[in-house]
Amino acid sequence: MAVAAGNLIWIDLEMSGLDPETCTIIEIATIVTDSQLEIVAEGPCLVIHQPDAVIEAMDEWNTTHHGASGLIDAVRASTIDLAEAERQTIGFISQHVARGAS
Repeated sequence: MAVAAGNLIWIDLEMSGLDPETCTIIEIATIVTDSQLEIVAEGPCLVIHQPDAVIEAMDEWNTTHHGASGLIDAVRASTIDLAEAERQTIGFISQHVARGAS
């Protein structure tokens, strides 16, 4: 797990909606690739617990799609909060990319 200057970070977020001011992250997944876009490492895929108020505030598209995929149930069952997801994600990234490099 060497830190390489050319590594790139890719983060995929599932959100409770599209407005970053009122919506929140419900799932985060991270991969690191080299400069040729070959996968170097796959980070943890973390489902983030949210209170029922966040889930109930989701619009129809999010409720339908995240409900059908099982993500809403996974969010309710998760014991990972946003701070823990951030800690794990930064810990993973720091193993592969120097601070401020990607």
